Parts: sequence; structure tokens; C-alpha cells
Amino acid sequence: MVGKSEPLEPMVTRIWPILTYGSYSAAGLGILIVGVRRHGFSRLFALATAAAMFILAAVWLVTALRPSSPLTSRRYTIQNFILLGLLFAHNHLSF
Repeated sequence: MVGKSEPLEPMVTRIWPILTYGSYSAAGLGILIVGVRRHGFSRLFALATAAAMFILAAVWLVTALRPSSPLTSRRYTIQNFILLGLLFAHNHLSF
């Protein structure tokens, strides 16, 4: 039996991950700075979600900038849901 060729997953254009992860990274850093200036370190969970959003988005942004690692549509969607979940968690914890 000759090996079956797996169907290739669709790839994402490079501009979308750069824009998305750059926006999430800037938002996470902005939320972190404003949160520390307003509340100090009294709301640790809200600061932790903002810091996690910034760090994950920055790491994924650097990964998306590399030409050697193409990003599949499925992976991009999962990473966006993770960052969106952190953003919603921060909004829930900030009140």
C-alpha cells in the first residue's frame, strides 16, 4: 500500500498574526501599566491575566515573525481564543 498523502492544513497570511498578536501585546502591556498605576499590586489576579496576555502575545508575535515557522489556520484560531479568554477573564476580574 502506497502511503496516503495527508491533506495540508490551510496556512494563514503572515500579516494577520502580526497585527493580532501585536494588538494583544500592546493591550496587555497597556492594561498592566494602567492597572499598576491605578490599583498598585492589590489586584494580583487581574495583573496576572494582563501579564499572561502580554507575554503570550509577545512570544507568539516573535514566532509569527520567523519565516521558518508557517502558522496554520487551526493553531492561529486556538491562540486567538486563548488570548480572547484572557482578555475576558481580565474584564471579569477588574470589577
